[in-house]
Amino acid sequence: MAVEPKVMEHVRAILEQFGNKYITTEGVLKRNSVIEDLDRYDRDLITALLSDELIHTSYIEKIADIEVFKVNQFIEMFEFKHYWEDSYTKYSNKIGLTAGGKFIDESADVVLDFPFKDTVLKAGMSKEDLENSDDADEPFLNEVIAKPEIDELFEPKIFVNAKKYNVRGGRTLPLSLLTII
Repeated sequence: MAVEPKVMEHVRAILEQFGNKYITTEGVLKRNSVIEDLDRYDRDLITALLSDELIHTSYIEKIADIEVFKVNQFIEMFEFKHYWEDSYTKYSNKIGLTAGGKFIDESADVVLDFPFKDTVLKAGMSKEDLENSDDADEPFLNEVIAKPEIDELFEPKIFVNAKKYNVRGGRTLPLSLLTII
């Protein structure tokens, strides 16, 4: 059962005045054409819509003695394809968190933020590091403030006195072969 609220009946009656600009010959509403003209503040369309008393009282807000047309709220009515087909709600059978009218699993604008996300942990990796310092100082280096220190941490390193072990035993390799990236 299709449900069409009173405001849509009024909108359809107004749009029929424009011929086939907003309604096809089969009687189907051209939602995109209406939305595009509302976004461009088409003078003829908005004048015709606001001349209807129901639309005027539903979508006009008086601010400082000036009437403001809530065009974004009016456009929302057209943006949901199945908005009016079987109920008076625009919400689907889905429960979840939304941001900007979209579920967060459908949006690319969702970011996980947490403390120290913008830092690098400078941690000692050996017993020598602990022996050379009075305490285990493992600071967090901020990516912006301590950029030179972080760049130094991530520079390629060279092993000294490294040995390669095989079946017969170990042998020393030239330093040029032991660069780690």
